[in-house]
Amino acid sequence: MDKESRDNLIQTRWSWQQLLLVAVGLFALLFGVDFVSKGLLFPGHGTTVIYIRAVIRFTYALIAAGIVYYGLGGTKLLKRPTPLNVFLKTMITIIGVLLVLLLVLSNFPYRLVAMVHSKFFIADTLVALSAGIFEEFTCRGLLLSAFADAFRLSRHRYTWAAVTSGACFGLLHLFNILAGQGVKATIQQAIYAFVLGILFVAVRLTTNSLIWVIVIHFFIDWQQAIFSHVVAGSSPWPAFLIVWTPLLLIGLAYVIGFDRNIWRHSGLTFL
Repeated sequence: MDKESRDNLIQTRWSWQQLLLVAVGLFALLFGVDFVSKGLLFPGHGTTVIYIRAVIRFTYALIAAGIVYYGLGGTKLLKRPTPLNVFLKTMITIIGVLLVLLLVLSNFPYRLVAMVHSKFFIADTLVALSAGIFEEFTCRGLLLSAFADAFRLSRHRYTWAAVTSGACFGLLHLFNILAGQGVKATIQQAIYAFVLGILFVAVRLTTNSLIWVIVIHFFIDWQQAIFSHVVAGSSPWPAFLIVWTPLLLIGLAYVIGFDRNIWRHSGLTFL
């Protein structure tokens, strides 16, 4: 790849190895903060302790976001976003529509009404915001930038970065088994988190910002009693695969097309 294409990724303050280490450290600290706040300092399900834990989680998310912002040098990924061709514009439109449909199918209208009448409205909102801020700054921030730098010589640079950062995002959800979630439900959760991770990368590459993925992530998580780590249910595998396999293929088609588009604009042949 030519110098212009190599340099299009914004130079971070830390190497890609350091970015990975910081991401691991921030997630380890998150688990530690949750364990101390919920298991030692403020156990139980009383209103006061629930709000205290929500404020602690939100505060940690903001601190982590500040650390990531400093390490990345901002929230942008690319210095000069490459103009999208017709294929990419079409695909990102489809992805946007599908994300809206996922919200509707996840009973978002009902959840919105329930949230308005919830006595834990602020606590639920803070926890959902903390999830969106923390996970997007780390996964679509630290991890995506780290892998994009690590694969900088590959023709499929952003495809590999999307897949690896998405895989990390999915694997993190396997820890829900420790919270008592069923194996099947947890595996399915990890898979659709992986798929969503790739779709979120498509949005990040298109907008060159973390704001939109944080907003989308927030609305997906925004629901009653999210602070209590509600155990997710599972679906029959055929129905699950019918829904999530096309979404995965659409996300992969976008990031592969994004790589091809970058090479075309740099005047090189994509093989």
